[in-house]
Amino acid sequence: MIKVYFAILFASFVKLSLAHNIYCYYDSTAATLSSPLVPDALVAANCTHYTYIGLGLTSKGELRLLRNFDQTTGFYEFQNLRSTNTKLMVLLGGVYESSATFSAAIGSYSDTVINNIALFLNRYNFDGIDIDWRYPASRGGKAADKANFQKFIIRLRARLNMINKLLAISVSPNKSVFTAAYDSTTLSLYADMINIFAFNFTEVVETKTSNLAPLFSNTANPVSVNSSISDWLSTKVRKNKINLVVASYARTYTLTSASGNTLGSPIRGPGVSGGNTKQIGYLAQYEFCSLNSGYSNTTDDATHSIFYTEGTNWISTETADTLIQKYTYVLDNSLGGVAIYTLDWDDWSNQCGGGAFPAAALAQQYLYWGSSDP
Repeated sequence: MIKVYFAILFASFVKLSLAHNIYCYYDSTAATLSSPLVPDALVAANCTHYTYIGLGLTSKGELRLLRNFDQTTGFYEFQNLRSTNTKLMVLLGGVYESSATFSAAIGSYSDTVINNIALFLNRYNFDGIDIDWRYPASRGGKAADKANFQKFIIRLRARLNMINKLLAISVSPNKSVFTAAYDSTTLSLYADMINIFAFNFTEVVETKTSNLAPLFSNTANPVSVNSSISDWLSTKVRKNKINLVVASYARTYTLTSASGNTLGSPIRGPGVSGGNTKQIGYLAQYEFCSLNSGYSNTTDDATHSIFYTEGTNWISTETADTLIQKYTYVLDNSLGGVAIYTLDWDDWSNQCGGGAFPAAALAQQYLYWGSSDP
């Protein structure tokens, strides 16, 4: 199977003249863990873009620093990653900010937000901003968010042009969400990159096992990477601006019954957590590989995914093979690149024996083209 992928990729490489994006997120909470990951160590990932998760928002449009580490150490250490082939971004929002806060700030104080973003980028020497509002017109937002966000993007782009900064927009993979949230023409015209979070597709409280990121859909997983990208492309968004975001972590569930362990089986709730990250229902890759030797694995050919079971424990994660398939998908569909969410959940310390930052290393191997020294 791997030989087939190499043949496909070689044929695809012949058509390429420029490198694809390898856009990597870093959450600075990793610097506070028992086994910490600090910004200086990220250089080994060799990403084209590094994005620092460290900014929140207030309803009045002020930026708020998420952690003391960010301002005192993190932002400054992060600058050491800059090179001629690398851009440094900072993320505003994400899982640390509510949609209601974004709705209030963008709806009534957009000029304040824009001004504060420009000042921040210059002060801390970032190359651009990633706006990660989850999501306009939902999760506590309001119907006017779509129009307000459209105007905000246009005005923010104009301001960023004045100071030569990049603009990325992180977006939902679900059609029911993104049609109410974004104007795709505006994103295509004014964003430098559009990052589609093509994993964790469920928008409701989960009651059954679900793949982290199936490449294709089936009955248990009606939304998939392919359906999400296809839905986005149907809006005529520019392909070369899309980065397919892949998850570097594992999702864990506790089954209702050990005998019911297939896709779509009932669950009692989230499953095991990691000893370092300590987030129930989630494992970093380096935490997953330390326990999976006792698990059975099942490949689901229909969705091009794999899951692991042991008693009532059920885990879904990416593997080298599933990542290769997604990276091949990016090439076959002429997308702008991939994004890895996040480097700190990947096997950054090579505890699994496959090298440090394997998700990024695979992306380098399969997607980066146009430079002999990326």
